[in-house]
Amino acid sequence: MALSKLLLLPLSPTTSAIILKNIILILFLFLGQKCFSQQGLLPLDAKQQVLYSDSGKPNKTKDEIFKEAQNWISKTFGNYQNAVTFEDPALGKLILTSYARAASITYDYVRFDMTIECKDQQYNVQINQVDGISTLHSPVRLGAKDNDAILEKQVAVKTEQNKKKRADAENALKNAQADIEGINNAMYKLMSDLKVQLTSSGGQ
Repeated sequence: MALSKLLLLPLSPTTSAIILKNIILILFLFLGQKCFSQQGLLPLDAKQQVLYSDSGKPNKTKDEIFKEAQNWISKTFGNYQNAVTFEDPALGKLILTSYARAASITYDYVRFDMTIECKDQQYNVQINQVDGISTLHSPVRLGAKDNDAILEKQVAVKTEQNKKKRADAENALKNAQADIEGINNAMYKLMSDLKVQLTSSGGQ
């Protein structure tokens, strides 16, 4: 049957509500991927993988920045050798895998990879391969599905007509957003602390 004829068929209230909910969900998923920073979602790269990034321009040489980065790793994570998985002073590159406590309902810690690249008067840092760690279940790789789950919950809150079900949906959304906020705050704090270390005594 042609689509034009289907659109003219009478629809039950239940069918109409389902169609409307799906349309809203599609719009949220599309817009959410474009505006994650405004909606408090996980930052994603072009491959829909979690990626945090930052940079700075300290008034220091590459070697000085590299040394400061090493000092920060030791101070922040305790055991330098356990945290660092790759280091090359000539390239000015450090890669580490470690954990950070997350103020999250679902996860106790976040495991991540961090890459620090140092140049004269410049550094770049990226955090990826982010896993949520809990004592109750196996590690969970975080990514686009977590953002999609929040967007779906937002749709449920906006479209649910039953008062009790809407309250449950609002609570589920609040908890999911708190999880993401706790993870984001932990990652952004690490990058902020690193910036302070690398840009102190000159730089921006």
